[in-house]
Amino acid sequence: MKKRVKRAKEWKKSQVTDLKGLIGAYPTVGMARIRGLGGKQLQRIRKEFKGKAQLRVSRNSLISVSLADGGINDMVDYIDDQVALILTNFDPFELYNVVEAGKIPAPIKAGAIAPHDIVIEDGATSLKPGPIVGELQSLGIPAGIEGGKVVIKQRKVIVKEGEKVSPPLADILARLEIYPIREGLDLLAVYDRTGNVVFTPDVLHIDPAKYFADLKEAAKAAFSLSTHIKYGYPTRYTIRDLFHEAGLKSVALALQIAYPTTETIKPLLQKAYAQAHHLSINACLYERETMPYLLGKAVSEARRLATQVEGKS
Repeated sequence: MKKRVKRAKEWKKSQVTDLKGLIGAYPTVGMARIRGLGGKQLQRIRKEFKGKAQLRVSRNSLISVSLADGGINDMVDYIDDQVALILTNFDPFELYNVVEAGKIPAPIKAGAIAPHDIVIEDGATSLKPGPIVGELQSLGIPAGIEGGKVVIKQRKVIVKEGEKVSPPLADILARLEIYPIREGLDLLAVYDRTGNVVFTPDVLHIDPAKYFADLKEAAKAAFSLSTHIKYGYPTRYTIRDLFHEAGLKSVALALQIAYPTTETIKPLLQKAYAQAHHLSINACLYERETMPYLLGKAVSEARRLATQVEGKS
C-alpha cells in the first residue's frame, strides 16, 4: 500500500514538473474545456495542432498546481469541468482563431440545449420513403413524399435557442444530417506572458478585417477632429499643415497691404508695373512701352470712323 502511495506521489510530481516546464517555455498558455470529446476527436485536434501548439490533458488538480507554481494564478480561476492546456507561440488572438477553425459540425445530443434556433429547410431529403414520414409529422415537421423522395414541405424552426433537444428530435436531426453544433475545444481563457494578462473568449472573438477597418475609421475621425480644432490643439500630425497654412496666409496678407518681403517683392513689382503700364496707356503717355498699344488703338479707331463715313455716303 505504501509503495502505491509513493508511486502515485511520484507520478503527480512528475506531471506537475512536466506541465510547469511547458508553461514556462511558451509565451501563450490557453485553457480549454474538453468534456464530451472522445479519444478520436482529441487525436484529430492534436494532429491539426502539429507544428502550431501542444495539447496537454491532465487532472484538474495537477493543472491547478502547475499554473500556480508557474506564476499564473489568475488562470486557476478558469478551471471548469474537464480541461486541457494549450501551449503555443501564437498570440492569444491567433490561438483563438486556430481553435475556432478546428471545430467541425457535429450532431446535437439528446438533452442538449440548442445553441441557436435549429431550422429544417424545405426541399428533398436523402431519407427513404416509409415510416419516417410519420415520425417527421409527429414531431411537427411538415413532410411528404414527392417523386419517390421524402420532402420537407415548409421551412420550420424545430427547436428554439435555449430549448432542450428531445431524444426523438436529436435522432431525426442526425438522420437529416443537420449538425447544429461545432465540435472541438472550447477556450476558457488564454494567458499572454508578454503582456502578463489573461484574455477571455469574448475579448478574443473579433473579426480582424472589421477590427482594422474600425481602426482606420477611428484614425480618420481623430484626424478630422484634430483638423477642426487644429488652431486650439496642434498635434504632430497637424502642425505641418498649420505651418503651411500660416505661411500662405501671411504671404496673402503681405500682398494685400503691399508689404515687401522675399516672397512678395517680385509679385508686388509685377503688380506695380502692370498698374503703371495700364495707367500710361489710359493717359496716352508716349513711352516706348506704350507706343505699340497707342498706335494700335489709333489705327482701330481710324478704321471705325472710316467705316461710319462710308456708311453715310
